[in-house]
Amino acid sequence: MEPPHTSELYVGVDVGGTNLRAGVVDPEGRILGEARRPALADQGMRRSVEQTIEAIQEAIGNAGYQPTDIRGIGMGVPGGHDSKQGICLFSPNFADSRNVPVTPPVQEATGLPTFMLNDVFVTTLGEHRFGAGRGCDNVVMITLGTGIGGGAIIDGRLPLGHTEGFAEVGHMTIDPDGPVCGCSNRGCWEALAGRDAIIARAVTKIQHGRKTEIAEKVHYRLGSITPALIAHCAEEGDPVALEVMAETGYYVGLGVANLIQIYNPEVLIVGGGIAQSGKVLFDPMRRTVQARAHMVPASTCRITPAELGDDAGVIGGAALVALRLG
Repeated sequence: MEPPHTSELYVGVDVGGTNLRAGVVDPEGRILGEARRPALADQGMRRSVEQTIEAIQEAIGNAGYQPTDIRGIGMGVPGGHDSKQGICLFSPNFADSRNVPVTPPVQEATGLPTFMLNDVFVTTLGEHRFGAGRGCDNVVMITLGTGIGGGAIIDGRLPLGHTEGFAEVGHMTIDPDGPVCGCSNRGCWEALAGRDAIIARAVTKIQHGRKTEIAEKVHYRLGSITPALIAHCAEEGDPVALEVMAETGYYVGLGVANLIQIYNPEVLIVGGGIAQSGKVLFDPMRRTVQARAHMVPASTCRITPAELGDDAGVIGGAALVALRLG
């Protein structure tokens, strides 16, 4: 296959709290070469930017190209940003992250136009253009992990909001008397359906004397329990694990039903590590949405897992460049 014209190549960067990844992406969303680095988040956002520059340069070389072959760089970075200025305002997973320039040093080092957005916005762009949202003008995406993130395509556009806080769905109140969230509100969606909430439900049941494979598989070291383990035990038919996943699916479904009423999407995409739980999460979630979404009926929206997996951030970064440069 002939390589694409050089003006149609992009670099996408997915910056995580633990690792970061850069990849050269073609117009069909294929990753042609990549590089990874530890994010070194404990050393601060500036250090992570240095790691990003190294990964970008290595990824371009691994793909067999030169920087002059690349149209631009698109970065997905967790936290709140002033993306027009390319500044991270604050990212909770990174030390020393307040008001740190991100895109200016990358652009200076590479000589390439560089753009950034919140990581979930970038993932949403990737799924919209190349994944589960292909061909749809109204798409909502949520990511289920340590927290719950959100992004949306409305009438074919990616809205950011006044302070780039559009679709901060993890912090809508689901239960006003619920647990305290890390944001200091009570009963936020992610406080009920994020990673720690799922684990806490399992631990509480074990501490109340419930017998379960979850505890046996970690030799009763309850601090080693993960949502993936709970989902695995649920798939094997463990009653406690099934109960935990049913409760989680219920809470996820409440939020999804709300989003369908607010955004009226054609498709709602569920991504993130916890979404890999499969039927034990999606079945109770869909039942809850069916029971709760009426004014905008549940039947008007297709609820589906994300398609791009770990590639979504890199591919979405490329989609961001294409969007910005036209």
